[in-house]
Amino acid sequence: MTYSVPTLHSPVVKLQDQKSVAQQLSSIAAARQRSAAAVVRSQTTPSINIPLTTVSLQGNFDAMVHLTYPGLNGPAIELLVDSGNSSLIVPRYSDIAGLPNFERDYSILAQNVAEPWQCPAHIIRGPIQIPMQGGGVYEIPDCVFYACTGANSKGELTANFGTGCITPWQSNGGIVMRSPLSSDANYPFAEFNYAPAQQLLTAISEPIVDDGSVLTLYKNVPSGYQMFDIKKDCLWMSLIPRSLSIGDTLTAWPGTIPSIAMIDTGGGPVFLSDPENYLYGHNWPDQTENPDWTSPDSISCQSTFDKITITIGDESGSFTYSIDTSVLPESVQGLTLVMCENCAYMMGNNGMNVGGLSALFNYVLVDYASARIGLKKKLPTSPGSPTA
Repeated sequence: MTYSVPTLHSPVVKLQDQKSVAQQLSSIAAARQRSAAAVVRSQTTPSINIPLTTVSLQGNFDAMVHLTYPGLNGPAIELLVDSGNSSLIVPRYSDIAGLPNFERDYSILAQNVAEPWQCPAHIIRGPIQIPMQGGGVYEIPDCVFYACTGANSKGELTANFGTGCITPWQSNGGIVMRSPLSSDANYPFAEFNYAPAQQLLTAISEPIVDDGSVLTLYKNVPSGYQMFDIKKDCLWMSLIPRSLSIGDTLTAWPGTIPSIAMIDTGGGPVFLSDPENYLYGHNWPDQTENPDWTSPDSISCQSTFDKITITIGDESGSFTYSIDTSVLPESVQGLTLVMCENCAYMMGNNGMNVGGLSALFNYVLVDYASARIGLKKKLPTSPGSPTA
């Protein structure tokens, strides 16, 4: 059993409670391992496509990626793709210790440390392999990561593929822990391109599994992106929020308090903390029921399914985009914004989480070499766009 709760939003579905989802994901993991039996990709390839599997429930989604090790027998390991985490955490050190090439290829940098979800773990240096779209594997030969040696206090293990880019990187006992995608200087750009919303999302109470999203790694920055510096000295990958409109009304939020805009590549609606009450205590149109995850820890929340327009950026520039679920099929229309006096999932920070919906209306690019975020709107007729 794994404990893959994302840092920045409520978990979409507990897989142990959804047998059909677990079975589908197990089948995909086995297929990924079969594809990993092919050759390692060439270092000269300009880009690498890595398939992502999404699990969606009631308008929210999480993405999964699969990982294996050279010489591993059995299915690939399923990990949550988590932009709220900036390290790799695999659930079983025993998988690595049992490899025939363990002593040659792996080293233990630290023993019996605590990973972010408090499982006892070793810090390991060595190769990991990620099955590529169409077969073969992408290998990161010198990755530093956590490998759980036991369960946390909840009796569960962590399986988390951290994609967050923060500056500076966090360390554990002097060992720098960074996203595995930052470990290969040959491919410093990671693009998240999710399947169309009507294919990926579901508003009903039964979860759906979709295998149509792609994480693409590039040697050079792809065209069309506006690039912004990631906010320094923040534990979560963030930009700066500049403005928010609800419908046609430009609000006064974020006000005078310094705020952050967490870049979350999963979850659902935009949500925010509003301690100066520019939003939560006012009567906004298209109000709807607050999601379950606002209770009991968030304070004074109001939710809407109206169109919203967001401007985020850095000290030098900004990017404006809209989230309008009315353009989507009725089956996936719904919540766009949750406004709270204090939203528990903001982790005590002032500001907003741009939510997984933002990653469906935009391409998101992470530049690990220069600690930047790139944003590019999805055109209505482009592959992977919300209305394609």
